[in-house]
Amino acid sequence: MFAIGYRCFRCGKTYGFGKMKYRCECGGSLDMRYDYVKIRRELRKSGAEFRKQQPSHWKYKIFYPVSRASVTMGEGGTPLLPSAGIGRQTGAKIFFKMESANPTGSFKDRGSAVEISRAIELEAKRVVCATTGNMGASVAAYCARAGIHAKIFVPDNTPKEKLSQILAYGAEIKHVRGTYEDAAIAAELESRRHYFLAGDYPYRGEGEKSVGFETIEQLPTTDYIVCPIGNGTLIYAVWKALKEMKTVGLAKKLPKLVGVQAERCNPVARAFDKNESRIEPIMEPRTFADAIACGNPIDGLEALSALRESKGFATSVSDPEIRSAIKVLGSEGIYAEPGGAAATAGLLKLAKREKNVFAGKKVVSVVSGHGLKHPFR
Repeated sequence: MFAIGYRCFRCGKTYGFGKMKYRCECGGSLDMRYDYVKIRRELRKSGAEFRKQQPSHWKYKIFYPVSRASVTMGEGGTPLLPSAGIGRQTGAKIFFKMESANPTGSFKDRGSAVEISRAIELEAKRVVCATTGNMGASVAAYCARAGIHAKIFVPDNTPKEKLSQILAYGAEIKHVRGTYEDAAIAAELESRRHYFLAGDYPYRGEGEKSVGFETIEQLPTTDYIVCPIGNGTLIYAVWKALKEMKTVGLAKKLPKLVGVQAERCNPVARAFDKNESRIEPIMEPRTFADAIACGNPIDGLEALSALRESKGFATSVSDPEIRSAIKVLGSEGIYAEPGGAAATAGLLKLAKREKNVFAGKKVVSVVSGHGLKHPFR
């Protein structure tokens, strides 16, 4: 294992790897640090063998803060499907990163594989997590595989399909009146009772990096990666993965990132448009795209940084635009939940502008969750 500690994204304070940390004392999010010199050395030894392997989640274990895959359900290795029709509408070469093909139907399984593997290493017997649905289902599934009790806190408006999925894995559900942020507070309080706290914290983000690793290996000439933004963890994880690939010599050209939020829950997009360095929370998110309804995103500053460092940009889409994107994806044989269709909704919206930045480019749209999780009506 090549992880050496944590660094606070807000104040820069560093911590050693020995103690489990979720946040800095200042309240800032923590970023995992690695010894990239040793990683490069290790890759020189196994470079040819590494390159021969097909893209898959655990292929990149050298970049994860766990000793081994203590629990896995075959997550990752998701298809990168070329568009059958959207490309003609946008003037671009469009590809869909099919995260809906993961074991529980969303990209969250990548983070859960690493996070629950770490929980096993720490001999955790109980796990607690807050969720809008997908993360809770994923954590519940991986805890079930590991024989660990899972307690999942959910806001009252969580879709019944996602609640059914969580219950099917044998997890305990606790309903919280309010938003995702209220559920997260409840979960953090519960974690003090000897629970391992799962969620959008350092280990999950490290696992979600494999979306970026796989994409850049599947399509090295990618120009843009379009991601939905909820808590901001995924888009930051993708950017970190791309930078790590370049740092160790596995990639040369890095694509630009485009972040997409729902219009009535878009704190990161607002901050980007206003060129601000802070995130102003949305106290009452109002969108049917529940998977990205995070009004005070845990990794909002990190997402903002990823957009700016990559020389990308952010956009917001309305619920009707998301509904339209669900239908467009359906015409390609892809069924996405509202949050999973948000990236494509943003892509379609931006391509209609007078200056189409995607014209002639290779664009990857992340389909983050399956439609059966939140059926389209």
